Amino acid sequence: MVGPITKSAVFLVSLLLAGVALGWALQLVDRLVSFPKLLPAPINFAGLALIAFGSGIRLWAGVVFYNQNPSMVSFNVPPKLVTTGPWRYSRNPLYLGLIMIGLGFSILFFSYSDLILTLVGAVLLHLEVVMHEEKVLSEKFGNIYLDYKTKIRRWI
Repeated sequence: MVGPITKSAVFLVSLLLAGVALGWALQLVDRLVSFPKLLPAPINFAGLALIAFGSGIRLWAGVVFYNQNPSMVSFNVPPKLVTTGPWRYSRNPLYLGLIMIGLGFSILFFSYSDLILTLVGAVLLHLEVVMHEEKVLSEKFGNIYLDYKTKIRRWI
């Protein structure tokens, strides 16, 4: 059986590889539409710090989640409400890490297209996923979740 660290790390590595591929592709889009570079070199390497920080949050959150729930990818409500680890600081650390990684790749690849895609993705994630999850978690966990919501911020 694969453990929580391995599950979380494999997902993170696939996410980072997709980010690199998408970053290169969107960098080409920027050139085709004549967008200027987002930031000059070597400032763009600050994106690596954001990618690293977002990856750390994502990895930590994944391990904590998998320790308490068998699967992260599910359309079912998780059997246990996770309130430990990074969930002590944010109700959405998995998504927060993902957004930070996206912003980091935007900076690293100098890409306005990547930045636009990340920001639109973050808004859609909030409106379509986070809002739905909060409703479902409120229904399943009731006052326990409502109390948690009053103590912990949605994002940071």
